[in-house]
Parts: sequence; structure tokens; C-alpha cells
Amino acid sequence: MSMPLDPTPLSPSTLLTRVEQLRDGLHAVRRTRRALLSVGVLLAVLVVAQTARLVFPSVAAMSWAVWGAVGLLLAGVMYLWRAPVAPDVARTALWVEERAGREPDFSLTTAIELLATRQPAGETLLAAASRVLERAPLREAITADKTTAWRGPAIFAVCCLLLLAIGATVSRGTTDTASVASSVRSGPAREAAAVSAPMGAWTIQVQPPAYTELPARTLGDVNNLTALRGSRVVLRGEGDPPMVALQRLAGDSSRAVSPVRADSTGTGWQTSVTATAAPLTLTLSRGGTRRLLVVEGRADSVPLVSLDAPARDSVFREARGVLPLIATARDDIGLSRASLELLVSSGEGERFTVKAITRGDTRWNASSHTRTVTLRSSLDLAALGLQPGDVVHLRAVARDGHPESTREFGSSETRAFRIARPAEYDSVAVEPAPPPEVDKSLMSQRMLLMLTEKLDKAQRRMARPEVVRESLRLARDQARLRLAVGDVVFQRLSGESSAEHAHAAGDGHDHGVELQGGKLAMGTSSTTGMLEEGNDSPVVAINQPLLEAYNAMWDAGRALEQGDPHAAIPPMKRALEAIERSRAASRLYLRGKPPQVIVDIAKVRLAGKDTGRVNVRSARVARPTGVAARDARLVQVAQLANSNVAAARDSLAVLRAESLVDAPAFAEALSRTLEAMTGGGDVTTRFVDARRVLGIVVRTRATTWSRGVVP
Repeated sequence: MSMPLDPTPLSPSTLLTRVEQLRDGLHAVRRTRRALLSVGVLLAVLVVAQTARLVFPSVAAMSWAVWGAVGLLLAGVMYLWRAPVAPDVARTALWVEERAGREPDFSLTTAIELLATRQPAGETLLAAASRVLERAPLREAITADKTTAWRGPAIFAVCCLLLLAIGATVSRGTTDTASVASSVRSGPAREAAAVSAPMGAWTIQVQPPAYTELPARTLGDVNNLTALRGSRVVLRGEGDPPMVALQRLAGDSSRAVSPVRADSTGTGWQTSVTATAAPLTLTLSRGGTRRLLVVEGRADSVPLVSLDAPARDSVFREARGVLPLIATARDDIGLSRASLELLVSSGEGERFTVKAITRGDTRWNASSHTRTVTLRSSLDLAALGLQPGDVVHLRAVARDGHPESTREFGSSETRAFRIARPAEYDSVAVEPAPPPEVDKSLMSQRMLLMLTEKLDKAQRRMARPEVVRESLRLARDQARLRLAVGDVVFQRLSGESSAEHAHAAGDGHDHGVELQGGKLAMGTSSTTGMLEEGNDSPVVAINQPLLEAYNAMWDAGRALEQGDPHAAIPPMKRALEAIERSRAASRLYLRGKPPQVIVDIAKVRLAGKDTGRVNVRSARVARPTGVAARDARLVQVAQLANSNVAAARDSLAVLRAESLVDAPAFAEALSRTLEAMTGGGDVTTRFVDARRVLGIVVRTRATTWSRGVVP
């Protein structure tokens, strides 16, 4: 068996040349890897651009050329940052020896280092280096390096191309990778064509809240609409999605503008917004044109309830007879429940009982949309077992289908029926008169006291905001009751019907009482000779406790407004005791007081003196800032209507939406102006009428002496 002969040693120049060629090949592999990474970065930027254009329509205005320039810049930075340097021949020779399959003897590396520095290498060293070079599988080694270096960047680039293809399929309906690349190259032209398409007509669908179970309604191409609070307003149009901006309005102050997403559909675009209590505007722009949509949110009103029979309060000598009970309830959407509530109070002082009774409780489903109902029932006084002095309070209540737990219910006015006590029948013949309002105040004050004590016991288990809310509700009821008691006092003392009129000393007329720190006190003219001990005047006997009750109610209301029901209980008890004293003292129904003479003609006739001086003109009150600002905006809209009717109509619609909350009459005048602008023709009269409603234009008589100008 013969041994293989060693290969002929290569010449020094041939050996060095072959190693240098191998070095250049390895360097090309590294440069190709860096180029693939740069291409991947460029494709990644394009994928990000396409995703942003699909998710955020506002980004669609950015040209593809801008995204391409950003991608090329990042790709160039990636290629030039730490660019690969060609390895030297000694490192390449060492790479060959590592892949020769044996323990490296560094013969090739030593020979190449000597030849690279132009030093002679021996024949034995050249022969050993030639054997290493011929024994190493260089082709397989280079192929393996290429696979390792190029696989990752190539996979990343292919994934980016697939994402671009998917995005192109979603936006343009194509799955071909070549057409994706073509669309990327022609992106600026396509974008310019899409942006150049102006806004066209749209259709609007209003979907009411689920609890109403009302059908959705479809509107045409309208610029404003009224929707129930919580309704979903859907806009649909043709073409590419426009840019949509949402703005919520509240009086004269406007909130910040927020973008709204418009989605692409198979035939066009679609966007939606939810109607709120405050008006809101949607501004849609595309192709250099804009359109405005005003959505007016309408709140679900509380049911309106009226008690038709009995028509008035009554006092019965005996607890006998049957009273017909008739009530009517109305709601804008539909009623869910209605009933008649009775509250029977027995006893007097601090020892009394209260019993609640419900009659005619009826329920309806939301799908029936029952808007108007009439409740009919009867009240048998004998069946209630009433005793002399008992009081029956009657009212009707109704609820709608609103799901909120804090939703208020509608209630009617309260009717009071009292069984007279035997001690009330006197032998004095008096003119018949209706029962006093003191009995109503007594019962209402007891109810408020019970509710306040209940809230005081439960506030430990309730959250502080809920306690404050319930306390404020009781404070409002206490204020209404205090005004009713004050009306009784002023009707008896001075003939006036309002306790909230300004009653101060020295105001030029006598009220009988004076307002001191929010409370009422007997005036000098009323107390002189009437409040002395031993005076049994019925006016004093009634009004003095009522004044105490009024002031105690004031203290109770202040405590309830501060969210402190515990502090409101003592003054409420004092008010109840004072009403009891006034009720016990009320034995006679007084006749009406003759009206007070305003001007005594006989006294002032020919009593004037000419001083030769005229009265000083009073200072004129400046117009509110909001009114002046709205007038200025209205004048600007009127001037804009001469040049751009569409822009003037949009500005007028926004002004109308802002005025719906605090200036409904002005908003109604602007609605008539908008209708006139839509119909065409001269709208000067409508603008003048709107300014007159706002209080700016005042019509004056066109006479010779008048300096006013007819508008």
C-alpha cells in the first residue's frame, strides 16, 4: 500500500495571492450582511409608516417621500456606523488553519506573515503551508459563513415585505408584493389624488340608548341634529377617511379639540360620537374643504305628574266619605312605574305615628313606550281609622326607565286632608276661609325631621359625598318650607306674599318685620303695643311662633347646606315646636287687610316746591361681558355672510350650540336665522331680530326730537 504523495509546494507569490483572494471573499460576506441590515431598516420604516396611516388617519397627510427619506437616512446610518474592515492576511490564514480539520501548527500563518513583510520563507515551511491550504475545505466553510451571516437580516427583510403586502391588501385590496413596491414608489402621487377629493355628502344614523328600546333613525345630509343624551351618532360617507376633530361646548367656554378616528369601510368611511348633555361639534376636513356637524344633546326629562282630584286641601268634621283619586303622569320616552302615595300622621307634639300607604301601583315595560297614563283610585276615610287631629298627605309619583341609581322621580303637588278637633269649633260666627298653611308646614317639618334623623344615623355607613348630596337635598326642601312659613307671616302682617323681599329698616315702607342676618325680626311698628305681656291678639299669638319657626328653619338649612345633619336636628325640633304653638293659637280666620294706600292724593296735592334743579341721572348698568362677546361674534358672522355663506353658517351653528345652555331665547333666534340662510335671500332682518333678543338693539321712535335711529 503506497502513501499519497505530498502536493507540490506553492510558490510564495501564489500562496500569498490565494490567501488574499480568500480574505476579499470573507470581507464581501460581511459587507453583504451590513447591506441586508440597512435594507431591513428601510423596510421597517415603511412598515411603521403604513401602520400609522391605517391606525391614525391624521398621519395620512404625510407624503410617502418623507417616510422614504427618513428610511434612507436611517439605512445609511446603519450601513456606515461601524462599517466592517477587511481582515489582514495573517487573520485569514489563521481562519484557514482552524478549518483544516487538525490541530493547527501555524505553518500557514507563519509563512503568510513572512511573505507579507517581504521576508524569505524556507522550503519546508512553504511545503507545510501548501499542505494546510490544500487540505482545508474552503468552499464549504465560506458557504457556512454566508448562511450564518445572511440568514438573520434576510429573514427580517422578508418579514417586512410580508407586512407591507398585508398592509397593501387592507388599504388597496392587493396581495401582490410587486404591486406593493409599486404602490410604495407611487405613494406621493396616490396621496395627492386622495387628498384632492373634497368632502361630499354624508348620511347620519342616530342610535338611542339601550334602556329606551327606541329604534335607530337615519337622517340625510344634515348639518345639525338633536339626540338623546347617551345616543350614538354614526356618520358615513364615500371616499377616503377625512380628518375629524371633536369639540365639546359649555356656555361661553369651549374645551380643547380632540381628534376622532374615522375608519375605512368597503364603500367609504365611518366615524361615530356619543351625544352628551352639552352640545358638541364635529369638524370634518378633506381635500381643502371642511364641513361642520352640530350635535345637541337632550337630557331625558323627569316624568311630569299632576294630581287632578282632589283639587284642593280640605278639613273634615268626621272621618267619613270616599274621595276619588285621579292623577296624570307624562314622560317624553316612556313610564316604568306610577303610584299614589299617602302619608297618615296621628298624634301631636313629640308623640305621633306616621303610616305610609301606596295605592294604584302600576308598572310598564320599556318596550311599551307608555308616555301618558291616568291613575284612578279612591280613598275611604273611614277605612283608614282616622281620629280628630289626624292629617292625610296625598301625592302621585312616577318613574321612567332611566338606569341611573341617583335618578330623581317625578312627583305631583301634595294635598292635605285634616280631621278637625272638637276644640276648634267656636261659637263666634266668622266668615268662612280655607284652612291655614300652618298644618302643611307642621307635617312637612315632621317629615324633614324624620329624614334628617335617619340620615344622621346612616351617615356612618355612607360615603361623605353621598351624605353631602342627601343633606343638600334636605336643605332645599327646608328652604322651600321656610319660604312657605314666611309667606304666611307676611300675608298676615303686611299683606305681602313673599318672605324673600328685602325687609330692611329705613327702606321707605313698613313691612312689620325686618331682615337681620338672614333671619326675620318683628319691626318696631308691629311690636309696639302688641307684644306686651297679657296681649291676646290672635295676630301676635300666631306670628310670634311662626317667626321663631322661620329663624329655626334658617339655622337648620345652614347646617344641612354644610353637610352636617346632626347639627340641623335641634333647630328643626325648635321649628316644629314653634309651629305647634302657632297651630294651637290659630282659632280665628282673620279677614283680609285693606290695601295700603301708596300715594295720599289729598295730602300731596299742591304741596310741591320748585327748587330749580333737576334730578341726577343714575349710572347705567354695563352689559354683561358674555352678551357683548356674543354680539361681537354675531356681527362678524353677519359680515362674513356677504362673502362666504358656508363659513358663516358654520360659525352661526357653533354660536347657537354654545348659547343653548344659558341663552335659549337667543339660540332660538339663531335657529330662525340659520333657516333663513339655508333658504337663501336677505337675512338682515333675522340678524337684527337676533341682536334684539340678545338685548343689544333697542327700537326707538322715529320723531323729530328723537336722536335714536330705527334699526
